[in-house]
Amino acid sequence: MRHWFWLILALLFFPTHAALADGKIPLALSDDTSVTAPDTMLLNSSSTLLAENDTTFDEEPEFFEDDADYFKDEEYEEENAASLTSDPFEGWNRVWFNINDWIYIDVGKPAHAAYRVVVPEPARNGINNLIVNWFGMPRRFVNALLQAKFALAGIEFSRFVVNTAFGLGGLVDVAKNLKPVVPYTGEKEDFGQTLATWGVPAGPYLVLPFFGASNVRDTVGIVGESFLPPSLNPVYLNYALFGFSQFNVLDKRIGVYEDVVGTAVEPYVGMRNAYAQLRKAQIEN
Repeated sequence: MRHWFWLILALLFFPTHAALADGKIPLALSDDTSVTAPDTMLLNSSSTLLAENDTTFDEEPEFFEDDADYFKDEEYEEENAASLTSDPFEGWNRVWFNINDWIYIDVGKPAHAAYRVVVPEPARNGINNLIVNWFGMPRRFVNALLQAKFALAGIEFSRFVVNTAFGLGGLVDVAKNLKPVVPYTGEKEDFGQTLATWGVPAGPYLVLPFFGASNVRDTVGIVGESFLPPSLNPVYLNYALFGFSQFNVLDKRIGVYEDVVGTAVEPYVGMRNAYAQLRKAQIEN
């Protein structure tokens, strides 16, 4: 009787593991949905149960594949972007990042709040329009030409003529409301982008005192642009004008800065990655 018991047990066991007999991987352990399921009583009964629940084996690999793509896009891509940013001056950069952060938040933000009380928004917009029109346009125009963006150079020149002639010398951005005639999307061409177009690599990440995030290529671009017309004499007045122009619109920039720094787990790394992505997008535009 005991022999019959073991024989029946053996007959029940071997058919349910037929996939193991020929060396194939059982379907339940395989990620390959093209593997044919063994024709056994156990799997047939399982497939009946699955049919009742409207669930198939094919759905599981798709689910895990979507998860893998999600983590790859959201986490691994960010880590790879961070690792591609050369940062050999991290010690220097972190010191000036903290100093600049203190200047922006603890000094610049309350100072600009007082500035807004004294100088109303229309006046601040007019000052910004003048600087953009007279000091920004020639440099954007030259860099657009150097990058062979001739249509954009024509738009810059057209905006300058319209704003100077009909906008009180550039105090009012009249061309902004003439987009069908002067299609302007706000591109900002600078010498750093020109150098990138010529194939100059970005070089190491660099945090400049008071200027903030940059890299070696963009730093060279900032210095080079200070000699482009119109240029104030002595040259350091150009940097003073640049600083004032940034302070004048600080309320529009500080929010973006706080969003980047405030939401990052590591503010320094968050700003470094954000700057690299911004410059990549501007160069490719």
